[in-house]
Amino acid sequence: MNVKTEFAAYQERINRFLAHCLSSLPSLLKPLSDAMNYAVLNGGKRLRPLFVYTLGTALEVPLQRLDHAACAIELIHAYSLIHDDLPCMDNDDWRRGRPTCHKQFGEAMALLAGDSLQTLAFDVLLMAPIDSIKRVRMLTALVKAAGPWGMVGGQAMDFSRSSCSDQVSTENIYFLKTGALFVAALQMPAIIADLSDDYLLALKNVANNIGLAYQIQDDVCDNENAYFWEDDIQRESHLQRLKEQILADLDLVLGPSESKNQSVFQLINDLFISRAIENNYQLNREKSFL
Repeated sequence: MNVKTEFAAYQERINRFLAHCLSSLPSLLKPLSDAMNYAVLNGGKRLRPLFVYTLGTALEVPLQRLDHAACAIELIHAYSLIHDDLPCMDNDDWRRGRPTCHKQFGEAMALLAGDSLQTLAFDVLLMAPIDSIKRVRMLTALVKAAGPWGMVGGQAMDFSRSSCSDQVSTENIYFLKTGALFVAALQMPAIIADLSDDYLLALKNVANNIGLAYQIQDDVCDNENAYFWEDDIQRESHLQRLKEQILADLDLVLGPSESKNQSVFQLINDLFISRAIENNYQLNREKSFL
């Protein structure tokens, strides 16, 4: 199986699992359940679940022990997108080529759908087929990633704007706002695989740098904070250094790039665009790395 076929198989697997989890909702919850399904099962590349599956596979964890972690991280991501799109946040009308959740179901129902997906994520993770100690550690990792210590905290700092006065503080926000969910995506399979705290720290560094590279490209695409990245040569050099550091830290955890590690390294390579960022986006700001 080549890497692209493997990614497609993982995407199909997580989509089935997400649909299964959402199908368990009581029918009396309509239209809430409709809004939840609409927000989750609307496409997307499932990047965070792909990291769960590819790293877990490299660590020789069976797929059935990774499904709940992959599902939980995607549910958290979906909830964050619903809330990001709300008028009180980014006020977006479109998501992945369709009207955003609040445009389709109204602001109140969209808000509740996001809240419900967040709690469903933790319920799914509680049912993971692993021992209770590991489940608690995984829950802790997801809580830290999603809450005020991670994604939500980063979003709050971003909205204050005073925290974005220089490049260093902006990058620190990105570690929380974007990197934190990648931290959970990488640490949860590592917890299942019984990796040491030193390896978990190395994976945290990997994830933070993934989030930073992701967000730099997003900024250029959306023309936000662009003055930090306006020099093409400096920006591309910065991204290249991030890539080298990510690969070096992954080597610490996985060893040299063996065939079983090919998929996770390919995910990293796919994240980094090989030519000028601006040339990779169409007028509708389609983001190839999302």
